[in-house]
Amino acid sequence: MRTVLLCVTVFLSTLTLCAQNNIRQVDFKNFTYPLSGPLLGHDGLKWLGNPKDGYSKKKPIHLVDGSDLKKLPSAAVDGHGNPQFEGFTLQSISFADVTGDGNEDAIVVLLYQTGGTQNTHYVYIYSFESGKSNLIAYCHTGDRGYSGLYKVYSKRGQLVFELLDPKRMQGDCCSSGFVRTRYAWHDGRFEVAGRPEYAELKGP
Repeated sequence: MRTVLLCVTVFLSTLTLCAQNNIRQVDFKNFTYPLSGPLLGHDGLKWLGNPKDGYSKKKPIHLVDGSDLKKLPSAAVDGHGNPQFEGFTLQSISFADVTGDGNEDAIVVLLYQTGGTQNTHYVYIYSFESGKSNLIAYCHTGDRGYSGLYKVYSKRGQLVFELLDPKRMQGDCCSSGFVRTRYAWHDGRFEVAGRPEYAELKGP
């Protein structure tokens, strides 16, 4: 009986290893992400995870099918409940080499929702080593018009953030422009490469 159980265990372990041969096969929809610092009040991009930043660690985010939303007490409107949710949802996953080692990395974007109007994006960068994902950096952006996330992507081996321009805000929610900042991987971290670029948001 023990021999059978051992064989089954080895077989399942082999399947797991075979199932993840590259970063694209990692199931980021059902995944655990680290978290630190305050969830609200962000007005810009900040890299997290460094003990020197003074942020304390929080309970990790456990996504199940791309979400960890929790229902909040409903507010009655015209006698009907108005369901609200708080928590994280998976917004996007993209793949590109942003460290210059010739291998694809994953750029994972999560959205934190408060149940109200405020929200914040968290961006996680994972490499792939020894058959598993490896977190190399993560950050939060601002809140909506206060340097909220517009786009994040890779171009020419660099990590590029486009954040809504707070100087061109049109109410707390919006801005008519964005600021593009490029980051290069150097000595185990992302560093600003070049000057910020300012651009207008194009209409529909």
